[in-house]
Amino acid sequence: MCPRENYFKNILLFITALATDTLLQSTAKIDSLNSKAFDIRNTDTQKSILLCRQAIELATKINYSLGNAVALKNIAFCYIQISEYQLALETLFTALELFTELGNEKGVAEVHYNFCLIYSRISDFATGIESVSKALEFFKKVNDKLEMARCYFQLSAFHLSLSDTESATEFATKSLKLNRAVKNLAGEATAIMAMGQVHLNLKEYKKSKKLLLSSLTIRKKIRDWRGYAASLNSYLTLCIETEKYQEAELIAIKGIKLSQKLHDKMAVSRFTVALGRIYLFLNKLEESEKYLNEALAIAKIINLRIALAPSHLALAEINESRKNYEKALGHYKRYHEVSTEMINLEGAIKVKRIEFLNKINTAQNDAKINKLINVELKKAYEIIETKNQDITASINYAKRIQEAQLPKQKEIEQWLKESFILFKPKDIVSGDFYFFHRVNKLIFLAAVDCTGHGVPGSLMSMIGNEKLVEATQKNKKTADILAQLNKKIKISLHQTELTESMRDGMDIALCSINLEKKLLNFSGANRPLWLIRKNSNVLEEIKGTKSAIAGLTSDQQKYETCKLKLKTGDTFYLFTDGYADQFGGEKDKKLMTKKFKEILLSIQSLSLPEQKIYLAKFHEKWKGDFEQVDDILVMGVRL
Repeated sequence: MCPRENYFKNILLFITALATDTLLQSTAKIDSLNSKAFDIRNTDTQKSILLCRQAIELATKINYSLGNAVALKNIAFCYIQISEYQLALETLFTALELFTELGNEKGVAEVHYNFCLIYSRISDFATGIESVSKALEFFKKVNDKLEMARCYFQLSAFHLSLSDTESATEFATKSLKLNRAVKNLAGEATAIMAMGQVHLNLKEYKKSKKLLLSSLTIRKKIRDWRGYAASLNSYLTLCIETEKYQEAELIAIKGIKLSQKLHDKMAVSRFTVALGRIYLFLNKLEESEKYLNEALAIAKIINLRIALAPSHLALAEINESRKNYEKALGHYKRYHEVSTEMINLEGAIKVKRIEFLNKINTAQNDAKINKLINVELKKAYEIIETKNQDITASINYAKRIQEAQLPKQKEIEQWLKESFILFKPKDIVSGDFYFFHRVNKLIFLAAVDCTGHGVPGSLMSMIGNEKLVEATQKNKKTADILAQLNKKIKISLHQTELTESMRDGMDIALCSINLEKKLLNFSGANRPLWLIRKNSNVLEEIKGTKSAIAGLTSDQQKYETCKLKLKTGDTFYLFTDGYADQFGGEKDKKLMTKKFKEILLSIQSLSLPEQKIYLAKFHEKWKGDFEQVDDILVMGVRL
């Protein structure tokens, strides 16, 4: 080789080595940025976001897909922390796409785990369970016990939110065993906290206290102060629920100071809201207002919607008690605005998720269709697939709208602490709906069965719910409410004319409850109320009027009222006909009303949340391979 050729070869080798070294330095820098961002994601979320953005920008320039995917996953977690859930969802789907292309199963699993954190925040528990189960599947495959334990903890929390205490206990126990197997004391304390929360949900306060104190002891011993704050928050909830406000006050103050040291603004806001509400319970209005305003200020800075709503509601109550009605109205308006924003956000995220999944499914289906020889068949398949996706997305969107009208379980439990609602639409949307409304000292509760199910039934339920709200605002007597509801529905459906909607209407069981006097007034339209007195083995049936709401019913139809004096420990049930009409069992027959009564009598020793779980599981077992025949709604209340 001549000297000239040798010279150029050496130059080429030098440039290649320099480029390779530069690339390695760049990837190392991206990895370092991602590592630092991950470490401070809780303590300094905004700085973590900044580091993630730097990593994403650099990774995009040098086409470092893994570094980009990790940075996207990290920044999505930060978005969750500051309540930017829709942005977090979009970012995670981009990360999921990159991890999938790279064949990085661990990355895919970690993304699914982060998905579950979003769904937990917006109370979409079913989708959250689906996401964490996908993560768990991978960690089981590689026998990563530490990550499996984390997944089991999340599953416990989701099932507890669904009042499935049996499953919540099962998953918390699994998490505890795995954490102990790998000697992870922080995880062990987390699992013990989960079990304490289960017993709190069951109102087994002594067991809950023992477990939560054990969790706090472990976390203090290992100096896991962030975990200590989480357990402290659970113990605070126990104190408030058992009305130990002085102890709760001290814990809330301690939680605020600890969270400030940890630079955890979310926790500071959460403890500050709690302290404000504690002072409200103690009628210390000035202190309450001070801390609620502080919580509000912090929540606004970090966009923490879950703290904004309760702060505005409590401040509204304070100003109302002071007869400062203008300020009270302002806070009530903001409370409803924030609540509506949360409902809309939840719906938007669900729709966005459907869009992303449809996009993925469409891409997968395209790959299969392109293998088909018949081009016409491919076109037909695409049309059908698009229409199916559009229809499903539309119905799911309708479900969100319908769910937004239904009262939240927590709102009902605030006034009826021992209660449950078993609600299982036959299709995505339902013709059955439950109703809860409070007017001064009266609580109105109803189980309603509209004509049909699915989309037609849901349209009737929307009309029925709206007219029922109007009727309860104008009338206090249950019979008068049903009479007005009958007239209003007939007018809405133009049933004074000869139309196809002449037979459309609804059956309803409606009661008003005065909790102070323990008085219950009941009126029904083709639906009864069942009552089981404390320590009794007899079920009393209070029948409603044998006439529906609207349809062929007269405009002037009158409804009967039954007045009942209740005692502590009495339990009553409102329900539609879906549960008793289900086919199944060994003889493939309907369950029937008689059997339904026997079931309720047999489970009186159970708490109301446990009754719900039992009824749901019994229905699934009875149904077997049969299709669900109708919408199911069962409501139980124990005084």
